[in-house]
Amino acid sequence: MRLSPVHHKQAPDGPWRLDNSPLALVQRLVEPIRHSKRNVACDNWFTSIPLVRTLYTDYTLNFLGTMRRNKRELPAEISNPQKRPIGTSMFAYDKNITLVSYIPKQKKNVILVSSLHHDDKIHEPTGKPEMIIDYNESKGGVDTLDKMCAAYDCARGTQRWPMVIFDALLNIAGVNSMVLFRLQNTDHRIP
Repeated sequence: MRLSPVHHKQAPDGPWRLDNSPLALVQRLVEPIRHSKRNVACDNWFTSIPLVRTLYTDYTLNFLGTMRRNKRELPAEISNPQKRPIGTSMFAYDKNITLVSYIPKQKKNVILVSSLHHDDKIHEPTGKPEMIIDYNESKGGVDTLDKMCAAYDCARGTQRWPMVIFDALLNIAGVNSMVLFRLQNTDHRIP
């Protein structure tokens, strides 16, 4: 069996060609959980208002994610952090979508969009909107995987990008095998 090299260019026309836009990628990833009323969290590369609407209406999924402030669909008041005091939040609502703009420090703006939250609740101990607290809690799985991969890293220094991808896949496969082993063998201790 001969494997052809991986190319970063677009695939040729045909039935195997896929749309790799952020909207299409998320739609393909959430297809197995369609209509399950679960929550999906994404970072700012994937997040857009059309994605939130599509997941809410067509997939029956709630969404929570950060947004870049240069997105065209954002109101100017939300995306511009100028002249707003530190620690303040500004909310915007549209049907089943809530936007929040939080100013953690001067000239810094954190923007989140949610179809899960429909109010302007502020977390009392921190002064941050509940949406930010919930988003930060949802990132735990990715952070844990990164930490475990770094602890048992099999990667070597290389300039070849296929080897970098292969090493990353090996790291994730190693973590997955440990998780499966722990599920099957609850009486064994693993350091």
